[in-house]
Amino acid sequence: MDFSSRVAMVTGGTGALGSAVVLELAKAGARVAVPYRRKNEWEAMEARAADASSRLSGSELDLTQGEAVQRFTEDVVGRFSRLDFLFAAAGGFAAGRSYETEDAAWDQMLATNLRSLVTALRAVVPVMVRQNFGRIVTVSSGAILRGGGGGIAAYAVSKGAVRQLSEILADELKEYDIRVHCVMPGTMDTPANRQAMPKADFSKWVKTEDVARVMLALAGDNFRAARSVVVPVLG
Repeated sequence: MDFSSRVAMVTGGTGALGSAVVLELAKAGARVAVPYRRKNEWEAMEARAADASSRLSGSELDLTQGEAVQRFTEDVVGRFSRLDFLFAAAGGFAAGRSYETEDAAWDQMLATNLRSLVTALRAVVPVMVRQNFGRIVTVSSGAILRGGGGGIAAYAVSKGAVRQLSEILADELKEYDIRVHCVMPGTMDTPANRQAMPKADFSKWVKTEDVARVMLALAGDNFRAARSVVVPVLG
């Protein structure tokens, strides 16, 4: 897949899934802008990108702060004159039953999983509308399929909202050649998950690289006839 003329923003781009998306995009020739929280993680990302690191740019910011995200987006558009893709991979996880979860955990999940997406959309979508083109890929969770989510209530509710918002957005933007897709990964094979569940069978978990490749495929021309697609990626 050739994205050599494209410009992408990846939120959560230094995380386990986001970094896989960034590396796949860079290999495909795209210019990739990454808002990040920790400089050491960004430096590690640049090192992993090796020769493709020249196609990466990043800035330290908090995705829940709308003005900061707006300035970051304006800077990207100012340098490249367009913004084609938003891959919204920022997110977090917290366990807990609905009636036992503290307010702080509810707030954290809604901010990390939902508000980070809303602030990015508020900054990016007007750019895509002006250029009459855009591709947005969001990340929900396979854990909420078939009514799942017991024991992970705040996480499940926030990820369910991501899916619903994605479908609403697709309908709102159908006149502008802007497609919105949502992937719903199963348990991903990440260092954090291995540490949290050391006795699990890791071979049954989905690879972050595989999820990233699905996300790029959804943004590519082969899916141009599908305005909105929700895709479980369960491994």
